[in-house]
Amino acid sequence: MAELAARLRGTAEIAMFVLGPLIVGLISFAALPAMLAAAEPLPLALPLLCLHGVAMSLPVVLLRSRVVPAHVRAWLHPLPVPQGLLVRASSAVAALLAAPLALAYAASLAIWLYQRPDWLLPARAAAGTVLSFLLTWACATALLVQGAGLPARARSTPQEAAADTHPATPRAGGFYFWHRLFWLPLWRSSSAGLRQCALLAATVGAAALWMMGPQSLPRVAGAIVTSIVLVVLAYEADQALRTQLARVRLPAAAWPIDDAALARRARAMTLLTMAPAPAALTAIGAAAGAWHGTAGHLYLALAWGVPPVLTLTPPFTARGRMALVAFAIVLLCAFGSKLWD
Repeated sequence: MAELAARLRGTAEIAMFVLGPLIVGLISFAALPAMLAAAEPLPLALPLLCLHGVAMSLPVVLLRSRVVPAHVRAWLHPLPVPQGLLVRASSAVAALLAAPLALAYAASLAIWLYQRPDWLLPARAAAGTVLSFLLTWACATALLVQGAGLPARARSTPQEAAADTHPATPRAGGFYFWHRLFWLPLWRSSSAGLRQCALLAATVGAAALWMMGPQSLPRVAGAIVTSIVLVVLAYEADQALRTQLARVRLPAAAWPIDDAALARRARAMTLLTMAPAPAALTAIGAAAGAWHGTAGHLYLALAWGVPPVLTLTPPFTARGRMALVAFAIVLLCAFGSKLWD
């Protein structure tokens, strides 16, 4: 996985520049089979969607030997790995393998919903695509669990059973560590917290002027300013989180805590702290009646989707990350400028 990611990282920028239009055209067909199946009557649609979901998980069979090589399986067999832990680990790896497929489905679905052909049923198309992807994820998880091939865990001895019934040592909760390691440094050692508050206020103010400002104010200018400030807020919060994670990772390795779980909680809390910006934008736009058309729906989806995309994607490269930010701003500006047409 690391070798494949390193190769893709070095060629992605050139490939996107040269083959960008062709790649976009191919991505638009990613969710087409699921949407066509969802348009059929329900007794026929469900088997077709299940067949599509299972078929899309078959490439995991080819990747399984690379994800879980033979020497790794031999190393795992003597270990007392619980079945639940194996399933969770396989589910996480399957999610990583299926993440590009999910992004392709989302882009394809957005393109077809924007085009809105006569045969397309929007609600059923979205539900069918999600159902197919979830089935692909579940089948990929099952294939990885089967590929691990771990033997059944032996019955525990009376001493182990007594140890299992011993109450766990009390420990501080995840919110405590997040508050101490991520929230307080925003205000004590840097101005990141003040910048994010200023950007949040600027997002709400720009959205209010855009939606409810005087007629003399150009709507396109309001859309551009609101979109830029919203994406910059998400980028600033993500940068502060990644900087603090880099600072905490080294000392946390010596602590009796799960640093991966700590990072997940920190990302979740960062997304929660960013939620007021798109929530205020949604409320202001709803009061102004701006979300009635396709452009409004797509703008809302992008406004809520940009923070998770920036926070959950890997670091990639500095240029690639700035390209992602610029691409999000361009899409938001494009859809926002069409709200009042």
